[in-house]
Amino acid sequence: MTTHDGGTGLCRPRGDARRRALLDAAWKLFLDKGYERTTLGDIIALAGGSRSTLYEAFGDKDGLFETVIGTQCEEFLDRLRQVPLSDADPEVALTGFATRFAEELFSDVSPKLMRLMIASGDQFPRVRDAFIDGVPRAVRAILAEYLREADGRGQLHVKDPEAAASAFVALLQGERFIRILLHPADLPGPDEIRRHVADVVRIFLDGVR
Repeated sequence: MTTHDGGTGLCRPRGDARRRALLDAAWKLFLDKGYERTTLGDIIALAGGSRSTLYEAFGDKDGLFETVIGTQCEEFLDRLRQVPLSDADPEVALTGFATRFAEELFSDVSPKLMRLMIASGDQFPRVRDAFIDGVPRAVRAILAEYLREADGRGQLHVKDPEAAASAFVALLQGERFIRILLHPADLPGPDEIRRHVADVVRIFLDGVR
């Protein structure tokens, strides 16, 4: 994804804070109002700053949208990478990873983001393709690396770590993900997420131990 960073002023801490404020405001407004109905005036009113600051940092509204989505995707992946996946007991490791993933997937942001991407995908094919291909691929890669290492330690028996990672993520998403897209009020609560994660981990481990 292309980002814009025009002037040297934005390299200073104050500039970084302004840039982040614009990103945070745009993220909130894009989720709540959609891309088309969000104006630069809306974003500046919420974030502060000026049009010149926005243009200098992102080029235009399209550049801001690309940067917002790219930033959110990278931050999501960073949060997953922070889950400790080492030589821990596989049930502990997979439960930690699955819980973090499910909390993100079944948050109130998730259905809003999917609707935003559906509505804006044709206008931003590069962003759409990075979102539907790059992010899932990165998630699978994180998990597949752990499964490969667990197989090497003899903790699990995984012939195809990539396929196993894909199956694990699919189990986590299940029909719940489609349901919340169509009916966001049905977001599962913490207890339901814990039960769902426990069931997925148990079913998955039954096949690879």
